[in-house]
Amino acid sequence: MKTELLEQLSEFIEKQDILIKLTENERLHSYRYSEVGVIIAVGDLEEPNVTEISKTLKMTKGAVSKITKRLTSKNVIKSYMRPDNNQKVYFSLTEKGKVLYAEHEKRHAMWVDRDMQFLKQFSDTDLERFSFFMEKYNAYLEQKIEEISKNNREV
Repeated sequence: MKTELLEQLSEFIEKQDILIKLTENERLHSYRYSEVGVIIAVGDLEEPNVTEISKTLKMTKGAVSKITKRLTSKNVIKSYMRPDNNQKVYFSLTEKGKVLYAEHEKRHAMWVDRDMQFLKQFSDTDLERFSFFMEKYNAYLEQKIEEISKNNREV
């Protein structure tokens, strides 16, 4: 049963990936998942800087810094400093970034609508059990990510 469950999770991830590729606009194809995450964070946060983005996305500051440099070079985001605080660098979306942000939001809304239809067939009890499982599994994966990241930094 446990092996079958792991295989089902793998199949779920593969099918979600296929659906994403089939439903997203081609504009987003050239961006990595983490890059899209940073674009969304810059669009959503009131004062997006490396620290706030890293907290929001649960990524290291170093990773966010690399991604913001890539996105700046692709003219998706731009950096700025506030006149009252010239120590922190903030980010905003360029026109290109706003188009990508809007495209992602549209795709996300379609995903929610599509999958809410599927979830309607289950009882609250079924959904609570599944939510409990996913909460535990995500916490386990987060722990593994932290362990591996720590080990990689020590090498």
